[in-house]
Amino acid sequence: MSSPIARPSKSKSPVAEPERKPGRPKRDDAPNLKAALLEAAIDLFGERGFDGVSLSQIAGKAGADIGLTRYYFGSKGELWEAAITHLAGQFAHALEEATETGNGSKSDDLKSMVRAFVHASARWPQMSRIIVFDGDKSDERGTFIAKQLVGPFFGRLSKLIAGAKSEDTIPKVSDRTIFFMITHGGSFPMALPVLTNALPGGNIKSAKALRTHADAIIALIFQPAQDD
Repeated sequence: MSSPIARPSKSKSPVAEPERKPGRPKRDDAPNLKAALLEAAIDLFGERGFDGVSLSQIAGKAGADIGLTRYYFGSKGELWEAAITHLAGQFAHALEEATETGNGSKSDDLKSMVRAFVHASARWPQMSRIIVFDGDKSDERGTFIAKQLVGPFFGRLSKLIAGAKSEDTIPKVSDRTIFFMITHGGSFPMALPVLTNALPGGNIKSAKALRTHADAIIALIFQPAQDD
């Protein structure tokens, strides 16, 4: 229902601000509303996958109307891509400083990346959950995940793996195997904290458990190659 418009008076009283139309944010509100929609989408897509979420549910979680959601992002598919791109940007930024230790050792760069990846996965467990929900499909979302998320990170991590191999600090096995040891081992316990914490080893969300987990992955990877 529209709010009543104040009648003008002879005194210089404030003029009532016109009611904002649904889906048309004020200029000052736009960045916060858009960010809220992205974060709501990330949370819900991580909880239920693409098929289990509607635009109205995302709008409701963000405290916005569905018209506003369409105004910013268009279709649910377009919002999904925007949300995943936003999440990937946050994740990549957290890893950015981990690839250069300053000592020239590729092995130490890889170790730093493993630690950073474990902590980023704990901060944004939605990443692994979304990949599980939609990454193993032959549709546009599966292709997006493969080409825009997993593929580029595989290329980045492969360079560090190759460098560590050149320094003879890790076994010369498949890059893909090492990649999945790091990414699956370094993310799934944080993506499934209830299941993880049902097993011995402490609260996986604690700083101590994360350090221990990252160090264990490093210890498993950085073992001398065994002769046959």
